[in-house]
Amino acid sequence: MKFLYQAKNKEGKVVKGQVEATSRESAASAILKLSLIPILIEPKPGEGLSIFLATYFKVGLPSLENIMMFCRQMASLTRAGVPLVRSIRVVMITTHNKMLKDALEDVLTNLESGVNLATSLERYPLVFSTLMVSLVRVGENTGSLDEVFRQLAMHFERETDTRKKIKAAIRYPITVLVVISIAIGVINVVVIPAFSAFFKQFKSVLPLPTRILIAASDFTVNYWYLVLIGLLLTFMFLVYLVNSPEGEMVYDRLKLRIPLVGGIIKKALLARFARMFALCMKTGVPLLQSIQLIARSADNVFIYKKIVGMRADIERGESLTTAANNTGMFTELVLQMMLIGEETGEIDKLFDEVAHFYEEEVDYQVSRLGASIEPVLIVCIGGIVLILALGVFLPMWNLSQVAMSR
Repeated sequence: MKFLYQAKNKEGKVVKGQVEATSRESAASAILKLSLIPILIEPKPGEGLSIFLATYFKVGLPSLENIMMFCRQMASLTRAGVPLVRSIRVVMITTHNKMLKDALEDVLTNLESGVNLATSLERYPLVFSTLMVSLVRVGENTGSLDEVFRQLAMHFERETDTRKKIKAAIRYPITVLVVISIAIGVINVVVIPAFSAFFKQFKSVLPLPTRILIAASDFTVNYWYLVLIGLLLTFMFLVYLVNSPEGEMVYDRLKLRIPLVGGIIKKALLARFARMFALCMKTGVPLLQSIQLIARSADNVFIYKKIVGMRADIERGESLTTAANNTGMFTELVLQMMLIGEETGEIDKLFDEVAHFYEEEVDYQVSRLGASIEPVLIVCIGGIVLILALGVFLPMWNLSQVAMSR
């Protein structure tokens, strides 16, 4: 959560700002690292809930488009020779995301107090990724901050484009599933009770599918509050499970094994890995540090462990290609391109090619995703219609036979 503070700098001047920390003690430690002596530390009102929602439900977090525009604006301003403090102030005025604006406001305060940009950004891990902070630190140390921001803007632009394509591909099946769920709910609450009242008039033994449908409908109608409580508890349990270390590992591994979609997610993650690796190499980040940064930015615990395994292999003296081969994630073509990159010393260019290869694969599979999912949806809809038809029409068929026999 965020803490508001008042502190004295080296000149004895009182400065104000805010710092993100888990407690007053950790906030005080963070302020001391800024070469400031804290006077007053108070929790920022309302921040506990906002941080909770941002951490677990991503509510209020700046989008990739927001971060991309921030990097693009910073690249243009720093390239034009605009002072860093003024650049941050200009970007802060133009941004619309509240969390990003608040973070930039604090960054501006820190810069005016003599803190460097990377350290100021590092205090907001929910807003600025570890990779971004590390590359900014490299840019500050080498005097190439404009190029770092340009490369980051290009990276976030590609990431945004890939996510948009995946969302566009799964929008149709998700819409169909939502409509089907609503239809099932209406049938369960409105249609089946009407048929149930009709069938009970004849006092005959109903077929098993009909009894199951009527029982489910009766339970939903009579105990709807239990259904809602059950759905809410299930949702909360899944959120807790996904955010726990063990549950997150299982969830991230399952995501890569989802039929039709898992392969796309995996290739998109590998494209991100290759793009980030090339970016780190271009900006002068050491190899082992690059792998650690990329691992922490993987957004998938399973992939993270694979990348960390690469780092361990390289520390033991293995080549980058051998370490990549040991993960079992890369195709033979990609491994050959890595090997050529190591031999020629153009690893950044070859990893750009690897990223391009995976991005083309993602584009192709995303374009075919809708067509691949349609048969599955048709089978699901057909199964639901069959169950409803058996439940509704079998007893009607039996009643008609009884009437004809009489």
